[in-house]
Amino acid sequence: MLTSQQHPYGEDFIRRKVEQLQWLCDDNPNVDWRMIMVDDGCPNDSGLQACKQIKELEDGEKLEVCFLKEAIDRGLGPAAQLKTTADSQKGGSIAYGIWHAAQREAHKDHFIAYTDADLSTHLGQLGLLVDNLTQHDNLIACGSRREPTSVVVKQGLRNHRGKLFIYLWKRLLPQLDNIIDTQCGFKMFRSDLVSELTQHMIESKFAFDLELLLKAQLSHPNRIGKVGVGWIDSDALSTTTELSPYLTMLKSIVKMYRSYVPAQAVSDQFAQLIDALEEPQWVQLVEAMADQVDSMDINLICQKELFSANSLASEAGITESVVSP
Repeated sequence: MLTSQQHPYGEDFIRRKVEQLQWLCDDNPNVDWRMIMVDDGCPNDSGLQACKQIKELEDGEKLEVCFLKEAIDRGLGPAAQLKTTADSQKGGSIAYGIWHAAQREAHKDHFIAYTDADLSTHLGQLGLLVDNLTQHDNLIACGSRREPTSVVVKQGLRNHRGKLFIYLWKRLLPQLDNIIDTQCGFKMFRSDLVSELTQHMIESKFAFDLELLLKAQLSHPNRIGKVGVGWIDSDALSTTTELSPYLTMLKSIVKMYRSYVPAQAVSDQFAQLIDALEEPQWVQLVEAMADQVDSMDINLICQKELFSANSLASEAGITESVVSP
């Protein structure tokens, strides 16, 4: 939230997001907006700093800062399932934030979106999500960096690990067969759906997006839309490292598979593979599969079983007996 003069990676995100929302909405008297920021237990007191900045901004009365710790202490909404803020890595904070918003705006014609604190996605694109919900009768509109109309500026090469992640989770949750980019931090919900989706969540970390989408698909089939967006990736501002979040997310997705969907023989094999993977084996698997995965079309990766669980176990240096036939 600092300026570039105060910090080399500063984006002044609060002021700039407010300006983006003003640009989007000010010419339409029938549209209004609010912005909620959730302090997830930041040791640098970011929530208190945000409160100070809000007082100095035009439209500051439309901004609110929530503190996840207070929500946990009070047992509010999805935060009641957390013991401390350390139980949340993004997911718990966002689930609480959108739930909190829905308590005030639980109306089918109100929409709740979440986005990352950085400026990867210009909020002027919220209109694209609104259009998808209203014109196609969808309940969720997912910003996607993998649509034909998407425009993505990326630093570094992370394509193969992302594709391998997608390939593996698709073997577990085929119910989401038409969604490719589940992790884009730019999604919008009809407000009256949010309380239902955030109840009894089992994931409060980086794979929370998948759980929200899966719950929506199971209870309201085929009402999730995809919207190509412009996205400027920033490795410097990312809270994840090059490889670390993917294996943790895959293990969370195994829990979702076993909790929400009927068991399938092939899915069970991939679940066993993921159970057996530790970080060194995951790194080995990513490196071993990099060339093959990089050259493949993402739609092919999503739709077909190209590699068996046993073959991937072998590439990861795991004995085949770990994965039952």
